[in-house]
Amino acid sequence: MNTEIDLQKMLKLVLKKWKLVAVFCLIGALAVGIYSANFATKTYSSSVKFFVYAVETQQELSDSTLARNAASNTSKMNYAMQMMETYTEMLNTSEFAKRVANELNKKYSSNYTYKDISKSIAITTKEDTAIMTMTVTTNDKATAFQIAHQLETTVPKVMQSKNNGLLNASVEDAAIEASAPNGMGTVKKTILGFIAGGVIAVAYIIFRDLLDVRVKTSEELTTRYNIPVLGTIPEFEVDSRKSKKKSDKGEK
Repeated sequence: MNTEIDLQKMLKLVLKKWKLVAVFCLIGALAVGIYSANFATKTYSSSVKFFVYAVETQQELSDSTLARNAASNTSKMNYAMQMMETYTEMLNTSEFAKRVANELNKKYSSNYTYKDISKSIAITTKEDTAIMTMTVTTNDKATAFQIAHQLETTVPKVMQSKNNGLLNASVEDAAIEASAPNGMGTVKKTILGFIAGGVIAVAYIIFRDLLDVRVKTSEELTTRYNIPVLGTIPEFEVDSRKSKKKSDKGEK
């Protein structure tokens, strides 16, 4: 019962201070919106979509037990899907990133490091498919496109060089240079700022009330200390003001 009363009290307190909550909401929305639109770091992405498929040759079938099993027990497509996770991990290695960086540096006389490549690439696969998407995200759209475009050549070469070339990859969607920054999400961030401002305001109101040890009403005195209230002193000051106004009117 006490919990319900406390919750009701807090709700009434917050509703009573709705103007303060509204001000905090607006401040939060404006602050986050302005920051997102003018000061947040802009990023650009360029993606390459690959189709991964199994390569079946007579030499591979004779040299590899895994390939024989793939050919006899599952279709080439199923085999490719089964191996997707393994190859994804291989493309996440620093060795692969070093190869991409070296090829980029030769082509563009740039100075990429394997760390630059590793932190910019994200690989996603769709369940029950042999489709792999590699997304490059950087602070510069030209850089993102250069790296993504290089992946179109490097990824198939690396896959051919591993596991006797049992899996290969073809480019289904080539890289395109980003025409605009990634979803800045200014509107969404502004809404989050609005909500955050409201949460801060509500927390401030509640904690301020909890830290206030003053007794403001007779009901609060009874609730806190279990002391019966025999009577209360009326606000004579208000009444005296009213009577004074009446007497002033009478004199006139």
